[in-house]
Amino acid sequence: MKAGNDAGPLTGGIFYLLIGPVIWAAHLLLVYGPQSALCAFRADGMTAVAPFVITALVGVLTVISMAALALVLWRPRQVARLLRFKAAAETDRRFAISVMRLLTVLSFAGVTWAGAVALFLDPCAQLR
Repeated sequence: MKAGNDAGPLTGGIFYLLIGPVIWAAHLLLVYGPQSALCAFRADGMTAVAPFVITALVGVLTVISMAALALVLWRPRQVARLLRFKAAAETDRRFAISVMRLLTVLSFAGVTWAGAVALFLDPCAQLR
């Protein structure tokens, strides 16, 4: 390897490729954790949380996650620079962007699917 062709840290490259699934996982964690807790508190009578508050929380977190995924799709080079990922060759860079975009589009579909459930189902039906 020549000097100046350093591909950057390995963790930055892996995180760059998996940024979409990481955002999706964070969305699932931030949606289902508080939703289950708020529904459990509501079922026990500890707090009076209206169902629309839980639905609004899911909706807001879904919109934020979708915006983050859209930003990653729109600006892949800036995300690579932020994560200090540099490909050794132009073909490697194009391949990495293609893989990252494919995984991000799949994650976008997953976030959309999980967020759409809040619009159609009662948020606390599973704990009754």
